[in-house]
Amino acid sequence: MKWEEFLGRIFRGGLRRVTPGAAGTAPKLARGGADLFAGQVARTTFRIFKNNLLALPWIKDGEELSAALDGARADLLRSRNAYRESLKSRRAAARAEADWRRATEEFRRHVADLNRRLAAYNLKAPSNAFRKSPVDADREINHVLRDE
Repeated sequence: MKWEEFLGRIFRGGLRRVTPGAAGTAPKLARGGADLFAGQVARTTFRIFKNNLLALPWIKDGEELSAALDGARADLLRSRNAYRESLKSRRAAARAEADWRRATEEFRRHVADLNRRLAAYNLKAPSNAFRKSPVDADREINHVLRDE
């Protein structure tokens, strides 16, 4: 999901709700007047940034983190595929184990760095809706191994 869609969905649906059981009634405001004004300012700011092809810094950081995580996962998957191919040869089997251990350790270091960057990103994100969960390296490695 692109950030424009995500923010647009929050801005469109965040301030209003329909009362249950009242199909034909007008929606009521879910927040007070100050929150309504803040929402309008946020929508206007977002529209200005979007129309000028600019992204807020924390949005760019989030996209970079997602791309870095996808790249790390792809590297791990390539290493796993090379490991499986190397196991077919008896001569390369011992070398394959060492290479796989090295690849998983490198992935763990990369994920630790990403988790530090994620923590900094979460401090910049304006609300819980935009925050990202830390990545568990062992769970990711097990996920790649399970997909064999």
